[in-house]
Amino acid sequence: MTKKLLSRVGVIAVTGVLAAALAACSSGGGTPAPTSSGQKGGTLTSLDVSGEYEATDPVGVYLGVEIANFRRIVYRGLTALPITADKNPKVVADLATDTGTTKDEGKTWSFTLKKGVKWQDGTAITCADLQYGLSRSYDASLVAGGGGVGLTYFGDGSYNLIDPSDPSYDLATEYTGPLTGTPEAQAHFEKAASCSGDTITYHFQNPWADFPYATAALFSTDPYEKSFDKGAANLFTINSNGPYKLEGDTFDQNAGGTFVRNPAYDASTDSKVVRAAYPDTIKFEFVDSPETITERLLADSGSDQAAYSPLNIPSDKYSEITPDLSSRVVTSTSPYTRFLEINSKTLTDPNVRNALIAATDKAGVIKAEGGSKWGIPTSTVVSSAIPGFKENSLSKIDPNGDAAAAKKLLGGATPEIRFAFADTSTVIEQVAAVLQQSWEKAGFKVTLDPIAKDAKPGYYAQVGSDPKPIDVFFAGWAADWPSLFAVVPPILQSNPKGATFGVGFNYGFYSNPKVDGLIKQANQSTDTAEQQKLLTEADAAAAADGAYVPLANQNNYFIYGSKLGGFLPDVASSYYPDLGGMYVKK
Repeated sequence: MTKKLLSRVGVIAVTGVLAAALAACSSGGGTPAPTSSGQKGGTLTSLDVSGEYEATDPVGVYLGVEIANFRRIVYRGLTALPITADKNPKVVADLATDTGTTKDEGKTWSFTLKKGVKWQDGTAITCADLQYGLSRSYDASLVAGGGGVGLTYFGDGSYNLIDPSDPSYDLATEYTGPLTGTPEAQAHFEKAASCSGDTITYHFQNPWADFPYATAALFSTDPYEKSFDKGAANLFTINSNGPYKLEGDTFDQNAGGTFVRNPAYDASTDSKVVRAAYPDTIKFEFVDSPETITERLLADSGSDQAAYSPLNIPSDKYSEITPDLSSRVVTSTSPYTRFLEINSKTLTDPNVRNALIAATDKAGVIKAEGGSKWGIPTSTVVSSAIPGFKENSLSKIDPNGDAAAAKKLLGGATPEIRFAFADTSTVIEQVAAVLQQSWEKAGFKVTLDPIAKDAKPGYYAQVGSDPKPIDVFFAGWAADWPSLFAVVPPILQSNPKGATFGVGFNYGFYSNPKVDGLIKQANQSTDTAEQQKLLTEADAAAAADGAYVPLANQNNYFIYGSKLGGFLPDVASSYYPDLGGMYVKK
């Protein structure tokens, strides 16, 4: 995606350490100190491009910037990652009293709610709300706009919730959520995610050692108030349990929204290392392009002095970043990889897919995006920051593209392909032109299919559907938590039979029994080294089969206003600017 997922953390070593540390005990560690001594008051503005947000409903929220922002201001989870410059932060308790307990090496996890946590209407949050929140992840009508990432792990995916009294019952196929599910399926679900007083216990098919990190990263385990639920009509509504609430009834996908203090929020149940909540008002303002946003931040006037953007500075603005701006410009790492997804249902021939990969001028793409400030070439969808990262066979291809090798694979054929991208800037248009030129040099006939930023449905709602008149489309990924399990299955595991929208991030509907088998073996293994080996083999098999076109490991390059303090891209925010510690200078 032009910006994302799930996800999220991407740079902290986790699985092997946690597997030992979490068994039969709490998973938490020490609480870090707040990152800044900020000031209360004022209005802070986040500037983004119109139409980028996919949803505000927790099960529809999918892009990394959405997760990063909403986790800090309106949606509290069982656990959270703190605001800290530490590259290896420990998960902390949020709505729960601790970071979870397990007595069987992660096959079951229990969390108890704190006293005094409430919805914005003053109603107490209950265990039933936690149960109901997760149940909504099984309803395709609610999650399609955001990809349904919850089922990548909880359903027919890596771990799978099971009814311990009937483990053979397949919730992934039999349960369709609380609005349409049968009473029988609902009963099985409520045993799989069972409540006892204020304590919820999750029962998994396979051990999930780093589950407390997943509850911090995903919104799937967040609570949801049943009385608030209006189904798909709630795509852009917000029922807050955090320090702010939405002013008005609906968040505007094209204009944004304003958030004011939530009187039902009790700061004594929260921590400043998770939510400092300094500004009185937070505005999300959406405009026409990244260039316009950068021009406003460069000008640094009026309310824009207390503004920032989660978008990178466009490469065509690099020449305007002069030395006197150094105090307002930040470069940082990024857990994101950028790649192209291939529609495996339209490009069915592996030779054609591999020809497309061989012909791709990824060096030209990186140059158009801004060069090394933006990213470096890669061969895989896995970030180099993920434990177990390994280059695959695609690393042997010339980053400038190899038209001769591509032509050989095509054997004289001239396939027609449609390439889709979110038309949000002149830079992405330049990227599309680079790709078109390199592919046509190899013999492809290319039609560009720009999707307007104000299109309805939005970009990912269109490219994630099946069927679709698109063969290749621009995408990107950051792990929901730092593990190969949060990259390989979401992107490469086959979608459930009959799916009309990609589950996780398999929007190209890629399907390979060998890849699925290796993922299944990894799920069933309890040895970290073996898991990493199997998932690396799964990625290698998919790459050789032409599952995706790798482009780059991305970097970040931000600018912000002179009256904004506490600016920090960190692990918790997927290295977007962390809204949790920002404040307006007096």
